Amino acid sequence: MYVDTNVIIAFMDEKDPNHRRAIDLLSKSKDKTSSFLTLVELASVYSRADLENPQALAIYSMEEAGIELSEVDFSDVLKMALGITEKVRLRILDLLHIASCSLLGEKEFLTFDNEILKRRDMIKELDIEVIG
Repeated sequence: MYVDTNVIIAFMDEKDPNHRRAIDLLSKSKDKTSSFLTLVELASVYSRADLENPQALAIYSMEEAGIELSEVDFSDVLKMALGITEKVRLRILDLLHIASCSLLGEKEFLTFDNEILKRRDMIKELDIEVIG
């Protein structure tokens, strides 16, 4: 299962409205993964929130959530994202996450992003089930 950044943030932030849901959903899956894109996005979110050591906090967040950091060739991610742009019609970061998920061979994508959730049927055509 590929885990989107917003799920990790919800898992870590007890005040997040999806905190309990994130804990429940993450506890149901043993094999959780994400890409370096998620790590960079987490570090960016933490940095903009003026939290100290945003990179270390991003790594810690992924470890606490039990998410393995998987490597994917970003040239391939960009090419795939370009190819699915018209089909899924998402923002660039969302396209990159969906492409990463597919290239890593993951069949499930865990997110709380409403735009992605609205397009779950289109994403299903890529052989990825959106869960949220």
